[in-house]
Amino acid sequence: MALNNLLQIILDNRERKLIDIFSKKKDKILLQTKQLDVADIIITNEIAIERKTGFDFVVSIMDNRLFEQLLRLKDTYSTPILIIEGLNDEVFDNTGMKISSIYGALAYVSYKLGISVIPTRNINDTAIVIERIAIREQIKDKGPIISRKAPKGLSIEERMSFILEGLYDTGPKKAIQLIYNFKTPYNVLKAIKHSFVIYTKTGNPKGIEGPLSKIKGFGHNYLDRNKELIFGIKKVNKEIL
Repeated sequence: MALNNLLQIILDNRERKLIDIFSKKKDKILLQTKQLDVADIIITNEIAIERKTGFDFVVSIMDNRLFEQLLRLKDTYSTPILIIEGLNDEVFDNTGMKISSIYGALAYVSYKLGISVIPTRNINDTAIVIERIAIREQIKDKGPIISRKAPKGLSIEERMSFILEGLYDTGPKKAIQLIYNFKTPYNVLKAIKHSFVIYTKTGNPKGIEGPLSKIKGFGHNYLDRNKELIFGIKKVNKEIL
């Protein structure tokens, strides 16, 4: 298969089992690995996948990680997908969580958050699903593949959004949201610079204040990482008593 016909998939570098599977398909897949801030798998600039085993899914409900992770996924990518691998009797019988609560969380993710949920039996089935989504989006539907090279013919608004997608945790949806609120990339950078993380006396982040606090989906992690990226500023905080 020619290089320009290879499927392009980005995997979080902690997804060792998936990396092993896809590394054996170099004739079909151009694989990139990096530490991802949002999602475990990226298919296109708009489609990203969070992968959880059945046990991890249930534990993430218990410790409140699940909805925070999925909200970040939804805020960053226009087509978020959740793959749940091996949600079976062993999980239901050994996690100590009520089956009704597990299905309640699944229902909420699907019909309230609007995130597609795909169940798989095991890691090999998960790899098949990922590859089929990539084929559908990148080859059959000729969707935009993963790239930071700006396509020709972008409007000024699209080019401004493209610039902002180079920031941490900033997919097309967040970039458009930032441009809508601050009008130009320069104003976005100023908004980041003049916003601050609010910490309690115990050192826990309480929220943010400043221009960026006026829009949803931009929390302390987003602000800290992008302040360091743009200005080299490391956690300059205001304290709330």
